[in-house]
Amino acid sequence: MKMSFSGAGFKQTVFVFALGVMLGATMVEAKPKISVVEKTYTVDATTARAMVQQMGQRGPNGYWAYTDWYVNWTGNCDLSVKITYTMPKHKNEAKLDPAVRENWKTFLAALRKHEEKHGAHGIQAAQEIEQTKCADGQAVIKKWSNQDKVLDKRTDHGKKEGVVLK
Repeated sequence: MKMSFSGAGFKQTVFVFALGVMLGATMVEAKPKISVVEKTYTVDATTARAMVQQMGQRGPNGYWAYTDWYVNWTGNCDLSVKITYTMPKHKNEAKLDPAVRENWKTFLAALRKHEEKHGAHGIQAAQEIEQTKCADGQAVIKKWSNQDKVLDKRTDHGKKEGVVLK
């Protein structure tokens, strides 16, 4: 998880709404402006082992997936959060053996769910900064950045949550 420090379509709107509900807010109450960017990188291997190797080589910063959140606020305490998800995408899933394809889909769903937890940390950071009227925002950013590290350590980067390709 990487963050930067600084004082979409239907799918993204649904995702943002779901995160708002998950965090106990409604779209009307959600004050920080949330934007979500989806990025992918391609894998084309046809075995799980080879896909794991390709993801290690082609994935962002050596990870299979990556979430980058950036919280920005103004002197008037107007907050925004930009969340960028970078996920693997198979070039042609139809070429995969049916068992491998099913495992790939299960893997991607678990990986996405794990990465969304990182994204939720960015939203929680923005909400906490807003609640404090933008007092000591950098400390809040540091706190939630640390929570990303705790999440990855506790889940072994999602492996304990099903982020396994076999």
